[in-house]
Amino acid sequence: MTDPQWELDQRALAQIRFQRIWQLAYVALFSSLLAFFVVLISMVQLEGVVEKRAHQQMTQQLYLDIQSIIRQAGIDWLAVENAFPKGVRLYPEPELFRDSPFFKPARAVLTPRAQPYVEAVGRLLRQLGLEQFQQRYAHYIQQIESRGYQVRLTLRVEGHTDASPLAPGAPYPDNTTLSVFRAYAVMRVLKKTSLLPDEFWGIAGYGAWQPLYPDPKDPRNRRVELYIQPQMLMEAQPDETPG
Repeated sequence: MTDPQWELDQRALAQIRFQRIWQLAYVALFSSLLAFFVVLISMVQLEGVVEKRAHQQMTQQLYLDIQSIIRQAGIDWLAVENAFPKGVRLYPEPELFRDSPFFKPARAVLTPRAQPYVEAVGRLLRQLGLEQFQQRYAHYIQQIESRGYQVRLTLRVEGHTDASPLAPGAPYPDNTTLSVFRAYAVMRVLKKTSLLPDEFWGIAGYGAWQPLYPDPKDPRNRRVELYIQPQMLMEAQPDETPG
């Protein structure tokens, strides 16, 4: 026979659990609404600042121009997206190299299959005419510079790996170091093929810290991305410190 007190306790516990679930649901809903309004307010503030609005519009126009040239060139394996404020992101479709590595294992050496793809991106960069960036986007740049900023175009190559540990005896101590050297290897090919001078280029390596897929050891997380980024920099102010 069931103890009446035990039944009362179970009912009380069930009621407490229900109240907690309801409270968690309420907190989650409130947090979502709060996040929405924060984003909305940020967007309104961004749209209200001349230089930031011009920077956003310039990046969008750059994205549209690159997208148009990629379409005309028939490079359907190259994905492009507006990753504002990081710039316009270019990367090979992940499925393209799903079963064929982009680099030799644990090395910063492009495979023979990957080399032509990187060279094709370099030729695309040459076709974009980025040396005339200041002239082509002068309308936006003038708005930004009138507010005390400078605009500098940077081509940043970012390397990423999965989370699989490197084998003992590998030439690099960890995945982050490996990702930096892989970014550098791709940058060298892009620079040589595009003929763009050194001042345009930068590299970064993030190892396995920014995976695209939930499983950090998923091989598809190994990738190299190119960001074409118009940077908005504050002009250096003259030194007013008395001598």
